Amino acid sequence: MELLLPAGDKQSLRAACANGADAVYLGLDSFNARRFAPNFTRGNLPSVVKFCHGKGVKVFVTANTLVKNVELEDFFSMVGLIGRAGADAVIVQDPCLVPLIRECEPGLGIHLSTQATTTNSQAIPKGVDRVIVSRELGLDQIASIARLVPAEMFVHGALCLSYSGLCLFSSMAGGRSGNRGRCAQPCRQSYNGSYPLSTRDLCLLEKLPDIIRTGVVALKVEGRMRGPLYTGVVARIYRKNIDRYYDGRFRVDERDLEQLKMAFNREFTTGFAFNPSVVDSRWPHNRGLFLGVLKNGKLRLEADLRTGDGVSVFCGEKKSGNTVRTIIAHKGPVDRAKKGDTVTVEVTGALEGDPIFKTSSLDLKVELGDDFELKVTSLRPGSFRLPEFPRRDVLDPPSLFVKVHDIEGAKEADMAGADVVYYDMFKEDICSARGQVSHARFFLASPRVMSDEDVAEAARMVEAFKPDGVLVGERGLLSVLKRQMPSLEIHLDISFNVFNDVDLACWPAMPMISPELTMPELAGLRSKEFIVMVHGPLVIMTTKEPIKDKTLQDDDGRVFWTRTMKDHVQILNCSDLGLFNKVRELQDAGMRRFFLDLEDNVGKTVDSYKKIILGKRFYDKNARHGHTTGHFERVVE
Repeated sequence: MELLLPAGDKQSLRAACANGADAVYLGLDSFNARRFAPNFTRGNLPSVVKFCHGKGVKVFVTANTLVKNVELEDFFSMVGLIGRAGADAVIVQDPCLVPLIRECEPGLGIHLSTQATTTNSQAIPKGVDRVIVSRELGLDQIASIARLVPAEMFVHGALCLSYSGLCLFSSMAGGRSGNRGRCAQPCRQSYNGSYPLSTRDLCLLEKLPDIIRTGVVALKVEGRMRGPLYTGVVARIYRKNIDRYYDGRFRVDERDLEQLKMAFNREFTTGFAFNPSVVDSRWPHNRGLFLGVLKNGKLRLEADLRTGDGVSVFCGEKKSGNTVRTIIAHKGPVDRAKKGDTVTVEVTGALEGDPIFKTSSLDLKVELGDDFELKVTSLRPGSFRLPEFPRRDVLDPPSLFVKVHDIEGAKEADMAGADVVYYDMFKEDICSARGQVSHARFFLASPRVMSDEDVAEAARMVEAFKPDGVLVGERGLLSVLKRQMPSLEIHLDISFNVFNDVDLACWPAMPMISPELTMPELAGLRSKEFIVMVHGPLVIMTTKEPIKDKTLQDDDGRVFWTRTMKDHVQILNCSDLGLFNKVRELQDAGMRRFFLDLEDNVGKTVDSYKKIILGKRFYDKNARHGHTTGHFERVVE
């Protein structure tokens, strides 16, 4: 079993290698999902690889962000350098880049990132050497993927609330895209007076036997933004317990769990594989180790404590703490106190009844092992050249593709002149909705996340229902439908993250283009054979977490709506997208297919956009109120 550790900087890399890692993953100066970590450079990567290989440790380099057209040459230049530096594999988000990576560096392993949202066995793309499965999967789902391809899963560290790769929250609400490695973590912010989106930290140490039996080949630890103490402690403890499992004497010591908590935790969870909920709405930051509750100015210790340790109090919005200078036991001052002792300890800001935590420990240390120099090496440039992408203009008249959510919406969209109506395939009233559509083509719309069972059920439904087409939300169903019904017209949802000319040439269906691209970036695409979302609520998170609140209000007063789609909750942006007359700029740049997601005022809105695309006069000043143009005019970082 491979133990894979994060290396956000040189010291963390040393800590991982010295404490039992079989492999490390790290990022360079661009195209990695942790752009705010110290990271490494293209110049010093060869020295990193040499050091790790000398320790018997493999090196995987992240190239797991979405890539814009103007960045493709630089991306493949970096991939070539990764291969020539001797790294063992590259980790990528976009499956469309896989064939070109294989051509660029034939000997380099290719691992598909959890950012690719692989949730079923039909979604495994050709050409990858390993798939990092979504963190929301159950053990049986992981096992089904592991039987088909070497699979890797996260076992420790921070969790994303949204399915990775399907989160636009930071991008739309803050202009920093998680798909571009610059997530601002809006899920850790306050909503409705608490932290309903803040996940606990994953810790699967006690579940190792169950996980190993799924057949995965690697256990991965999150944490490139954390330091060498965290990396070393987690490596050492997981290494010890993995070895114990194979020795037939698996048993987790309580002290191991305490040390993991001291290294970093937001309260631990065993994840969605074992729990229906993974959030802790009380506080979004590191807890450390629970010491006890302050009673009559004293603490009955739930863990050992010594002078020099750090202590904190967390209560509502309040957080404060200090370094322990004195510990008063029943016989007077002591340097150390044991679990079960009752002591007096100064904790800045603590009041009667407050829970107290130990947030740092002088006793928690790790070995960093051998040091090495980060030398800069110049490698010869590669000979790989991108293929030429032919220009593909759309000569058809402009058309409106409208997603509706009830029967009345289907009727209104059809009457107002929609060319295609999309309708949720798992709604019970799809037959009635279809009966209301007599002019437009009627497409079924699939979820953006699907299990193997969902894919099979959806394929049966499509075959029996015989719609005019299907709006597909994820790769597994696309694969099955193309294989079983090759003549069926298929459109791809925004969840495919189509970002560049490689993607447009890759998918065997009509995709919606990513809403993270600007007007000039859309105009620069060689092919215009795609759909552009121009109106409606942008889904900024898709989560398995059962969020009960219908609205989430942040501290700035912005309100985000939620809605349930089959087994998942979608969080919608605080302002609906509404391009209105700006659609004409898209038309001038060669785009002809426009997507609207409408829950209210369906007929009126479709009618307005029909006038716009036909060149009729339409005054949109009042209509624009309360809407956003998204990234149409704002570059995402």
